[in-house]
Amino acid sequence: MSRFDNEIRVRPSVLDRLIDYEPEYSREAAASRAKNLRILKQSVRRDMEWLLNTRQTLGIPPELKEVQSSIAAYGLPDISTFSGRSGADRLRLRRAVEEAIEAFEPRLEGVTVTVDPEPGPSLALKFRIDGRLKVDPAPEPVSFDTLLQIGSGEFRVKGE
Repeated sequence: MSRFDNEIRVRPSVLDRLIDYEPEYSREAAASRAKNLRILKQSVRRDMEWLLNTRQTLGIPPELKEVQSSIAAYGLPDISTFSGRSGADRLRLRRAVEEAIEAFEPRLEGVTVTVDPEPGPSLALKFRIDGRLKVDPAPEPVSFDTLLQIGSGEFRVKGE
């Protein structure tokens, strides 16, 4: 068995390869599987938070299939008129979050988003995002607790 059989086989994003998390060291020590997995989860959490906090600038006609999967469609549609008390709005937002993650977060598969069925008295809505990280030798289950501040439209993503 080679020494790579127990390692997570995943290539970090360009951003993660450019960031030096430990600038005081000229060389990085070899990371363990657990550390690689933790770093990957943190990276996915960060990128998902950026995705959910980005708003699409244009409505894209359904017949433009290629544009729908391009950077022009990155983010969520405008949610400024969203009501946390409306079941229809919560369903529409849940679908938009799920579709955005499926389209723009290739490191996750089997993504499901659940919305807290009863919004509390606060101006926040809770989501749970579940999926599997695409890593070898087997996908790793992950969950992210997500909070949408309805007043500001800001998402906060917390992960494992």
